[in-house]
Amino acid sequence: MKHSSKQCQNCFLLNRKLKLKDTTATALLKAKSIHQVNSASCVISQGCLPMSMFCVAEGKINTIERDLEGREHLVSSFTANHLFPLTSTVSDEPTRLEYVAEGKSRLCSFPLKTVRELISVDSNLALLLLQSACQRGMDTYERVVILQSKSAVEKVLRTLEHFKDEDGFCRLTRKEISLWTNLTVETVIRTLTSLEKKNRVRKSSQGIQITPT
Repeated sequence: MKHSSKQCQNCFLLNRKLKLKDTTATALLKAKSIHQVNSASCVISQGCLPMSMFCVAEGKINTIERDLEGREHLVSSFTANHLFPLTSTVSDEPTRLEYVAEGKSRLCSFPLKTVRELISVDSNLALLLLQSACQRGMDTYERVVILQSKSAVEKVLRTLEHFKDEDGFCRLTRKEISLWTNLTVETVIRTLTSLEKKNRVRKSSQGIQITPT
């Protein structure tokens, strides 16, 4: 029988014990204790937590939802290193996370479904996604997707696609592609050479362009 947090007595007890002032670590310790499991990711992947909880960087997180009519609503606002709920009444709509720190506001937006899928696969990766996305903007989400790619070819092609300009050229150096993909420079060079031989990319003085298929 599939786990349902609404029907789970342990989840009910956990919901009673959790407090907004709990840090992520404290909340996961409580969850692990109540559910009697060893792994924090196990607790999260089973859907046992009533909220998806993450520790965030310095500043304040505002979770803003957009309804079907396009109006935005402030769902929650918590200070740094505290819990904030990742919930959505409109599951197909992205939730905008507004990161406010040092008088500056940074915005990022990504589908909640994707975040939930990441949580089920790797809770640490989901944590990294939210922390980094709020700090550096949407590019970080794209990078997490690229890092999840299974092959060097896929990582390089996704990177070229992400950084292409209006003319379709990616102007990143081999070193920059290496840093973005976590591949060695040598691997990037070999991959690009192989892609060029297969006519999948084209190099020019303007940069690297993915060949239209």
